[in-house]
Amino acid sequence: MKRVYMLLAPIYREEEMNKEILQEWRYDSRGQDALTPGLFMKLLFRIAHQWAPSIDTDEYVELLSKIYERVTVKQITRADGSVETALPSIHVDLFQKN
Repeated sequence: MKRVYMLLAPIYREEEMNKEILQEWRYDSRGQDALTPGLFMKLLFRIAHQWAPSIDTDEYVELLSKIYERVTVKQITRADGSVETALPSIHVDLFQKN
C-alpha cells in the first residue's frame, strides 16, 4: 500500500502517509486482517474512480495498469546465472461470468 501511495502522491511526509494508509486500510478491510478478493476489487475500483481523469473504462484500465507495472516486478534467474527483470501484464475481462 505504501508503494501505491508514494506513486499517487509523490510529495508526501512519512508520518502523514502512515496515518492515511492506516485510515484507508481500516476502511478498505472493513476491520478484517486481510482483504478478501471482493474487498480488493472494491479497493481497486475506488482508486481508479478517485484518480482517473474521467469515468471512462479505458482510463480506469490505463491508470490501474500503470500502478500495477510500477509497483510489481518479477525477476527471472536463468540457468546461466543471469537475471532478467520482467514487467507483468494485466488482463481485464469486464464481462467475466462467475
